[in-house]
Amino acid sequence: MAVRYTGGLPNNIPRKIDNKRVRTKFFPEDLIANGRNFYIRIGFVDYNVDLSNLSGGQSGIPAGSIFLPIPTSLEDIQILSWEQSDVVSEIEKFGSGEGLVSAATKALSGFKGAISSFSVGTGEAPNPGLFMAFRQPNFKEYTFNWDLVANNSNETDRIAEIVDELKFQSSPFKSGGFYTYPRIAIMRLYPNDKYTFRMKPAAITSVQVQYNGAGQPAFLRNGAPVNVKLIATFKEIQIWEKGSWGASSR
Repeated sequence: MAVRYTGGLPNNIPRKIDNKRVRTKFFPEDLIANGRNFYIRIGFVDYNVDLSNLSGGQSGIPAGSIFLPIPTSLEDIQILSWEQSDVVSEIEKFGSGEGLVSAATKALSGFKGAISSFSVGTGEAPNPGLFMAFRQPNFKEYTFNWDLVANNSNETDRIAEIVDELKFQSSPFKSGGFYTYPRIAIMRLYPNDKYTFRMKPAAITSVQVQYNGAGQPAFLRNGAPVNVKLIATFKEIQIWEKGSWGASSR
């Protein structure tokens, strides 16, 4: 079902803007030209409590954007933590303190041990009363890969700028004896993420760059690598709950 998640980025397809003025980076140069409009936008905003689950906010002051082709892998995984347990174990956890409950728990544990010993001779094991206990949801995580191949010296400059920008935005700022939080990524797939998946604000947890993306070093006349493989990992800072999904999903 379609996800109705709003906020963070405008719905209209953005137009090319002066790179130097607003720290906006494109690769390739004609990424959203000539009718080609399949790409990902990674916008950056300063971290604040409104971006966390404390207030559930989804907006922030823009601090630049990167426009890249659709990553080579688009994988959306939602992981929820469930734990197998049994009635006796839960009672033992509950009665780990002192007093009457604790005494009863100790007696129960002793009885369980006796039953286990008895079952060896009878070939019958007691039913432990197994059940699954829901523990918590988990933050979604994405790893995106891009093979960036330069055809000329201008494109090598664009690749270098994008790599530097991603590293810059994911780095903290030192302020005395403290670090300010790195910027948060607001990502969206174009032209229509209704048919793929939408992403909540995410922290950039890893940036990996391979300058021999073709398997061996290859350089242009200006000394820049021809093929750069960029790998970035993002982890959302908001949990997907039922309220995050639209009415059509209910």
